[in-house]
Amino acid sequence: MKKKSLFFTCITLVVAMVMILCGCSTYGKIKSAYEDAGYAENEKIEAYQDQIYEALNAESEEDVEAVCKVHLFSKNLAVALILEFNSTDEMNEKIKESDTLKGMISDAQESKYVSGNCILLFATPLTDAAEIFESTK
Repeated sequence: MKKKSLFFTCITLVVAMVMILCGCSTYGKIKSAYEDAGYAENEKIEAYQDQIYEALNAESEEDVEAVCKVHLFSKNLAVALILEFNSTDEMNEKIKESDTLKGMISDAQESKYVSGNCILLFATPLTDAAEIFESTK
């Protein structure tokens, strides 16, 4: 009897942990939306490093990596640059610290540039890149 209850307790804990960990980030939904629209994730973010460093008050790549993951989606000439933070608390803290983010995002919950723990830092004008991000809210 004890073995069965221990087994069910372990299974319940595993399922709960998976649900908690999967529910923390909205990046999966954002990635799917861009891929469904024909965008591909791109690793070449060098052209946007100045914008990223300024937005995060960072001086090096290590400073950026300590705070968030940077994702770049592109399709032809359209580009979307997304910052995925470890948590919404860390994201809100960075918004308060950064003049760039503070100017862009007055209210994180109501902003069209925020979806869960992700921020749309840059989207090519006159493309659907910003609309796709907004659809993930």
